[in-house]
Amino acid sequence: MKTVAFYGTVSARSEQTLVCQRIATPFNLKRILVRFAPGCENLVFLRFFISLDAHAPSSGTPSGINILDEYGQVNYITGDDVLKDLEHEVECAEGGAYLKVYAKNDDYYDHSIDVQMFLEPIARK
Repeated sequence: MKTVAFYGTVSARSEQTLVCQRIATPFNLKRILVRFAPGCENLVFLRFFISLDAHAPSSGTPSGINILDEYGQVNYITGDDVLKDLEHEVECAEGGAYLKVYAKNDDYYDHSIDVQMFLEPIARK
């Protein structure tokens, strides 16, 4: 199991995309752990992507597949003073992918981004 950590700040009334280093091998994403600090008041929206490029746009959602798109009523998570533990398994059969965290802050205050994604490399045959 490997942990990919994302830390940053999304400024008031803005967007931020954080991108990990290139993951050379295929992998299974197993779990996402997200901490929303006190005061977020459900005004910070986080989306999680798997992408074949490292591009992090200054506005708008990044390229790639939003891994929460498949079944939910919404394709993001939000919270306030809470630790959310998402058991959400997604296979990435191609090597060379990137994980991305897209944050949109609708608040008038800056907020931190604190996300850990847990992945398991797929053994090559």
